[in-house]
Amino acid sequence: MSLYSEDDLGGYFLPDDNNSTAPSSSGDPLHALTAALALPSESTAQQDGLSEAASKFEGNPSKLPELVPQLLGLISDGGDSMLRFWTLDMIALAVGRSGLKLDIKMTVAQQCLEALVKLLNSNSIITIKAVIPIFSTIYPLIFRLLATSRPPSEIVELFNTSKMRILTFALDPNAQPNNVGIRAVSWKFLQKVVLAGTRAAGADPRLQHRATNLNDVNLSMIQPNCSLNPAEVEEEGSALLTQLVTHLYSLSDPALLHPIINSLPILCKSRPVIADALISSMTLWTPSALGAAGKQPMEIRAVEKTMRIVMSHLLRHPPFANFSARLNEALVRQKQRMESAFIAEAQARKERRKNKGKHAMDEPVAESSEQAQKRARLEMRSGTGVGKGPEVDISQLPVEQVIDAVMEGLDVVSLELLNTAFENARQAIVNSSPEAIPLLASVLGVDKVEPKDEDLDEILNPLDMDLDDDDLLLEESDEIAGEEEIPVTFTSFELPLPEPLDAEDKTYVLSTALQRIWTTGADLSTLPDPKEETDAIKLAVKPKEMWMLLLARLATRVNGDVDMDKERRKAVADFVVEDFVNRSKFASIWLNEEWYNSKISRSLSSSYEDNLLSILTTYLPKIDSKDKTLFAFISDLPEIPPQLTQLLENLCQDVDRNLVGFLALRDIVETRPPARKLALDSLLSLCTHPERKVRVPAIITTVRRWGPDSPMMPTLVKYALGTLWRLRSDSPLKSKVKIEDPANVDEEDVKMEESNENGNGEDEIERQSDSETKDEPEKVESKYLEEVSPETVQQHVELAFALTRRNQQLLDSIFQLYPKLPSTEIQDALEAQLMPLIQSLGPTEKLLEILKRYSAGTEKLIMRIIGLLSSNGSNAALIGVIKSLLDDEDKEVEGKFVASVVGDLDKTEIEKQLPRIVSLLANPEDKDLVRTAFASVLGKMTPADLMVALHKDESQLKYTIEAIGICFSMTTVFRSDVLANSMSRIAELPTLPVVFLRTIIQVVTTYKSLIPFVANHVLPKLIAKKIWENKPIWDGFIRLVKLISPASFGSLLQLPKEQLREVITKQPTLKNGLRSFIANKPGSGNKNALAEIFGDESPAPAQTSVATPPSTQPQVQTPIQTQ
Repeated sequence: MSLYSEDDLGGYFLPDDNNSTAPSSSGDPLHALTAALALPSESTAQQDGLSEAASKFEGNPSKLPELVPQLLGLISDGGDSMLRFWTLDMIALAVGRSGLKLDIKMTVAQQCLEALVKLLNSNSIITIKAVIPIFSTIYPLIFRLLATSRPPSEIVELFNTSKMRILTFALDPNAQPNNVGIRAVSWKFLQKVVLAGTRAAGADPRLQHRATNLNDVNLSMIQPNCSLNPAEVEEEGSALLTQLVTHLYSLSDPALLHPIINSLPILCKSRPVIADALISSMTLWTPSALGAAGKQPMEIRAVEKTMRIVMSHLLRHPPFANFSARLNEALVRQKQRMESAFIAEAQARKERRKNKGKHAMDEPVAESSEQAQKRARLEMRSGTGVGKGPEVDISQLPVEQVIDAVMEGLDVVSLELLNTAFENARQAIVNSSPEAIPLLASVLGVDKVEPKDEDLDEILNPLDMDLDDDDLLLEESDEIAGEEEIPVTFTSFELPLPEPLDAEDKTYVLSTALQRIWTTGADLSTLPDPKEETDAIKLAVKPKEMWMLLLARLATRVNGDVDMDKERRKAVADFVVEDFVNRSKFASIWLNEEWYNSKISRSLSSSYEDNLLSILTTYLPKIDSKDKTLFAFISDLPEIPPQLTQLLENLCQDVDRNLVGFLALRDIVETRPPARKLALDSLLSLCTHPERKVRVPAIITTVRRWGPDSPMMPTLVKYALGTLWRLRSDSPLKSKVKIEDPANVDEEDVKMEESNENGNGEDEIERQSDSETKDEPEKVESKYLEEVSPETVQQHVELAFALTRRNQQLLDSIFQLYPKLPSTEIQDALEAQLMPLIQSLGPTEKLLEILKRYSAGTEKLIMRIIGLLSSNGSNAALIGVIKSLLDDEDKEVEGKFVASVVGDLDKTEIEKQLPRIVSLLANPEDKDLVRTAFASVLGKMTPADLMVALHKDESQLKYTIEAIGICFSMTTVFRSDVLANSMSRIAELPTLPVVFLRTIIQVVTTYKSLIPFVANHVLPKLIAKKIWENKPIWDGFIRLVKLISPASFGSLLQLPKEQLREVITKQPTLKNGLRSFIANKPGSGNKNALAEIFGDESPAPAQTSVATPPSTQPQVQTPIQTQ
């Protein structure tokens, strides 16, 4: 679990599906796609494999952005294939999935645009029909891009080309390929263009960008200096809206009218400005174009139903209440029109059957089920008038089915036929037909009653009675009515007093009553919820949950003995705990009643807190780690007592179930301001818990959820900085020091006296301490924080570091604290915790700013951060920081950081920083780093330049020699010609490097071919610089001339006689060779030269010169040199 990732706690630990498991390698969609592509092309097996891969990509769409560009090349060319349409489906999923971020969708849309345009211009009808809906999805994305920036011209051209191509399909009936399916989906694309070309809801242009739907692109989104012209876009949207209304009246193809009509509600609701014109078009529309085109009545009726559904939908939308009269009037007209068309169709069908004679051998034409139903309805004949149907006893059928059957039957019967049936029934009753009523009476369960004699005197027809006759009937019933006027109520009965129950029986009766009410009420949970669109008062408890309220009030408001009340509440609490997950709703209702009852009670009552804690104390220890009931339960509580916060804090310390507690505490902080402080204090203290499995979820709960504008953020930052600065010792400067060594007492007293004499030293120290701590955060204490030690550093800093990931201004406080830490062990521990944060941040602007101006005491930390940032390659900003540090003489930069950016320096800077790179050789592990640095600088300077620059550094001879050896190992770069050039240039330097002769010896040892060059060109230059004046170099020179002899004899004769004798003295083996070389050299003075140099018995003629100091005497030539 990383503190610096972007995932929230809920996404990790509370998945919506309890059965979901972590994805395994077998569920990797890329593996599934690879397996499908390996199957035979266009086979059934490949189709199944692609379907399986598609389902896995739907579950893990984050893989699509990196996959889609790779598949574009496979579908752009060739014909229609299974892979092409699968890829198009994945593109549609990638750009249309709500879970993906907007910038990812926009990137995918730009990558696919060219390939989609190519497919759009193909001749495949099925491909075009699949591509146009994708364009409908990506059109708002590309429009947003063009409206807010200036992308490459290719994007703009492809955008305009695709739009014109699809609009041509919709508006031009002759567009090729001519297919009604292509035109239908093109009209859906036209709707997107109209939405983008009009302004969003709201009359104030300043509030256009605050539309309710953030994904609704519109005209007001266009920014200045972008790729779109607002005037042209608005003109285009207005023109297309006009075309849409025109085609609504003129099109005669139902397949095209359906998408046009279905787009009208979206346009009306998204753009209320044009709703008036669109609703007028709907209310005035008639299917005249369809009738003129000779379309079948069934097709016309389908279009009419679509229009009716659209108008009914708008009629139920509250913002369009002003149009309700027009819509209702249009619906009435349409209903009449549809009924007239239906009757006319039935009449025409009858006429056709009547006029068409049937041959004996003609077979009946098959008719559809719908036609059969219509025929059955139209061919219904009136009954015999006796009011009797088939002999069926409907009393055995469920009442609901009978009612539904009757209503459906009445729905299909015309009003004229229904009136005829009623009249026949009335006539049957008037005629006293024996078969008119008996069947109905038997169904209603009426027994046959024989009329009395007095009742047979006059039989009144109830259908022919006048109003006066009604009065007579009322008079005759006065006596009976008088008897019924005496009300009968329950108060008229006196029930005997119940027998008293003992305590055990009372408990049993109460528990069984609760269980019985619960069991009976639970059956109501299957009832549907009432519609929320009604104007009725919304209740806190749903009607189907009223039994819970009844049960809660029975448990709360029935007052009796105190002990009995406690037992009753305990029984309810035990009942809830037995199945808290399913009974939490009832528990919330009950506790709300308890809380309300305690508030209106005259005496103080703690029943609410006691019962709440009783339930949670029992339930929380066994709560499931993925429980979601607790959140809803706590959110419904009327008050959050402090004890509940403590219970949740204790739950958070259970590593197996703490996630439920953390989310509950966070919910309290966010939604319950009265309890916010206590819950937030608990969360913050848990952020410093010694157990990391408790501390990290606590930090994720707070940092991931609350942004910079959250009201909790100031408290969170203050607490984090307080725990961070707790690492500093309490008092950095001590005014009084206990010194036990008597020998130091006098010295300390002297220092204190001097300080006091110079102006109140103690006051000055106090002022210095106050100035240092003035801007420091206030330190905080936590019950989980122990004494500061390297082991507890992580406990102190993790919250602050997690906040720094989102608020980099806190980096200042971290770097300000580092040099004030009490020990290097604490500093090392803080560095170890800081490195993951730095790696997750990368070279941000704030971090680079701190690196440029770091203060004293943070050098070690700064160098480690630079090394971490440059380990994976340096960017321009980091290189600029290192360059600025190199230019600052007060800043000491380690060689490894210079080596990481040396390839980006110019030649002068490289020569200046080369000693720092060479110093890395002090660590044998950095030898490869130096070799890499040398390879990098060769792009800015020649190998000879590098060799010369290395010889100039004499501050670290050991590492310089090793660096020169590294150059020699790079044989492909430092060839013999390069070494010859570098030796020649080094020999011309004003001051010869100490290691130069060693390098020459290494050169002639490695490349024997360079011995003549060294003898004839390098040695004379060294002799001309009086090399014998530099003792170390002179010793190397003597070794060199012996190594390359006899090629060096010619150059040796250029030495003064004294230096030549010294060479021969130190290297006696050169004497014979040099003597032979001189003797064989033509000239008359050779014998004298031999005598003078080697001290032979036959001395040469005297030829002396006054000895002068080596630094002033001119070069002395031997007699051989003069010849």
